[in-house]
Amino acid sequence: MARRSSVALQFRAESYDHPDGTVDGGTVMTWIDKAAYAAAASWSGTNVVTSYVGNMHFAHPVPVETRVVVQARVVHTGTTSIHVQTRVILPDLPGGPAGSAEAAGGVVAAGVAAGSGESSTEPVVCTECVMVYVSVDEQHRPQPVTPWEPATPAQMERERLAKIRSHMRREVEELIASAPRPEGSTAERIVLRFLATTKDVYPGETIQGGSVMRWIDEAADVCASRWCGESVVAVFGGGVRFYEPVRVGDLVELEARLVHTGPRSMHVSVQARAGDRRNPVPSLIAHGLAVMVATGEDGRAQQIRQWEPTTEADRVLERRAVELVGLRNRSAHEWAAG
Repeated sequence: MARRSSVALQFRAESYDHPDGTVDGGTVMTWIDKAAYAAAASWSGTNVVTSYVGNMHFAHPVPVETRVVVQARVVHTGTTSIHVQTRVILPDLPGGPAGSAEAAGGVVAAGVAAGSGESSTEPVVCTECVMVYVSVDEQHRPQPVTPWEPATPAQMERERLAKIRSHMRREVEELIASAPRPEGSTAERIVLRFLATTKDVYPGETIQGGSVMRWIDEAADVCASRWCGESVVAVFGGGVRFYEPVRVGDLVELEARLVHTGPRSMHVSVQARAGDRRNPVPSLIAHGLAVMVATGEDGRAQQIRQWEPTTEADRVLERRAVELVGLRNRSAHEWAAG
């Protein structure tokens, strides 16, 4: 089979799965993972596993019953890693609002009404991010990949940005690793537990990264909804780092904790653990941060009650959350033609 460095897949969500009329962020994340996985696996010619998900800004909601195209292309390779740039577009939905959406705590809110503005004829870009995969053999050991070499000025620029983001990713991981586990915190906190059952698996019966991303989004949704008492939507997902694989049948535990509130936003840190159901101490498999907003009938982000950290650990976690979102602005990238 010919080696390919780019893939485009189409998806469509049915209304009976999403009664509020828009597709949840977790489902969009699984679409992104499927397209990026296809590009990474095609280039490497081997099985690959998700290692890292870059910051994901949900700039536009995805309506149900609408064709969505997810584009994925290789922009950089390391010794064993493949970096894939992705974007989700609505090619059949021209005329998106040209005005700026209302800001939600420093992040532009997805689905938040933006004023009338003039119509655009360009396809609507819903979100974009970089996914990092690692090539593995049948025993899930990392193995070298064929280097990807940029051939055009646009490709060279995308690789340059990918290398910059790689350094920033290490900053994110250091921030996550240094964050303490708060004791005596007053922050909203929820724990979800369930057995891992899904058809979305890699070879070897390990769960695809997109499913784990959807679980993280769902846990953040529950935590934020309990805090504000309203339905919420994700506007940002950032720095999801994968540590170990999840296998079908594992007991999964998701701990979501409110770590910061803006005037209209809630930052939720989520840790995912999993392991054999007979093991009382599950392993950390992934960590991520989500920013959620509550929207009213007009689609605008609503003001929410504020949370104040009460312990030093709370204050450290809050600073880490704000810094993680700040790193997103430094890692912004463009889809130049090339």
